[in-house]
Amino acid sequence: NDHAILCINNIENILLGKYGTKTLDPSDWNFNGVYDNSDSSEYKTAFGFNYHQGPEWLWPVGYFLRAKLIFSFSSLSTEQKVNNIYRYLLPHINLLEESSFFGLPELTNANGKPCKDSCPTQAWSMATL
Repeated sequence: NDHAILCINNIENILLGKYGTKTLDPSDWNFNGVYDNSDSSEYKTAFGFNYHQGPEWLWPVGYFLRAKLIFSFSSLSTEQKVNNIYRYLLPHINLLEESSFFGLPELTNANGKPCKDSCPTQAWSMATL
């Protein structure tokens, strides 16, 4: 239980972004939070090389919230649990309302910035959130 709570806290404090989780710790020398599949000017990002090295993926947030419910919020009332989870999901609700496809993207760039090379509506982002 203590190990799970430590992991959840690390995700929240290190990897969690506005909409998704970073795919690499920002302190890693290879981290780059901006995914550009057409950029060929820099080795670390050329032709999408950093796809798994920084951009924020949405789908893992659903599993993060599930872990929060099981380990971090277990002593809270149902109403408190709902309110806490809603706080995390509110940015996603806003994103859904702004989306032309009423969907959630595959990933975003650093700090939730739109990514032109991301699928605008991704099935696993929708399924887990």
